[in-house]
This record gives sequence, C-alpha cells and structure tokens, in this order.
Amino acid sequence: MKQIKFFFMSSIIITLITFSTQKVKGNECISQICDVESSIIIRTQEKEYFVVQLFRGFTKEGEFVKKLLISKNRKDIVSIVLPSSEEVKNFNANIKKYRTGFILETLYGGGENFYTRSFYFKCIKGNLFLYKIVGTHIIPNSDKKLVNTKNIRPQINVRNFNIQYYLENTP
Repeated sequence: MKQIKFFFMSSIIITLITFSTQKVKGNECISQICDVESSIIIRTQEKEYFVVQLFRGFTKEGEFVKKLLISKNRKDIVSIVLPSSEEVKNFNANIKKYRTGFILETLYGGGENFYTRSFYFKCIKGNLFLYKIVGTHIIPNSDKKLVNTKNIRPQINVRNFNIQYYLENTP
C-alpha cells in the first residue's frame, strides 16, 4: 500500500514539473507559474466592469517581479510592472477595493525611514483615474509619523500612470 501511495505521489510531482513549462517559438520555455496575489472586480453603472489583478512571479532572467494588470470587459488595457525590491528598497504592494475604484498600497524603505504610498483610483466615464495619493513617512524608534495627502489635478488615466515617478516625487 505504501509503495502504491509513493508511486502515485511521485507521478503527481513529475506531472506538475512536466506541465509547469510551455514550449513556444524557438523552443524557449516560459514558466506558467505566475501567482495571482489579489484580484478586484469593479462594476460601473454603464454595465461595464474592470478587473484589477496583482500578479507575482519570475522573469526569464530569474528576477522576482510584481505586475498590476487591469482589464476592461475582458480586454487588457494596461499592464504595469512594479519596481522590484532591488530598485526600491524593500518594495511591496497590495490592492484593495475602494468605493468606485481601488487603492494600490505600497510600502518601502528600511533602516531609519519607512514609507507608504496609497494611490487612489476611481472610475470616471468608463476609465480609471488616479485622483489622490496619501504618503506616510515613519521613523522607527520615535513618535514621528508624517502623513501628506495630495489631490491629483488633473487626474491621471491609469494608462499613463508611472509609479516610479510618484514614489520619488510624492509627499
């Protein structure tokens, strides 16, 4: 019985390893293992909907990346590669549903300075727009916590959103 159980389990593992790659042009192998970290559906009054997904995985070069993919009515409208923790120290990101849109929450920094940036997006006339950024600067081992809110005027279409710019230049 133990031999049959071991054979069955090893067959499953071999099957998973075999099917975790896919052959494409030029015999290049691309990993199909890409985790959806979180997913949000935003329905509009115009009977349209957005799907906002945060993916994590590895590039062909072996680097760990997170990607924000936004689609509208099953058509991808934007794919945003988020900075790695090498590009922005200890960078991490999450998404949350918020009213008629979503929040992209980021956390980064280390040592004497920790930062959060919350990017607020809302649906207006069938598109998603960045309309507010809330930035926090936290200094460990002290009571200092600086919070700044910046309303974005004019609002930025999600297709034109450059997270690196806002991480470097927000309050």
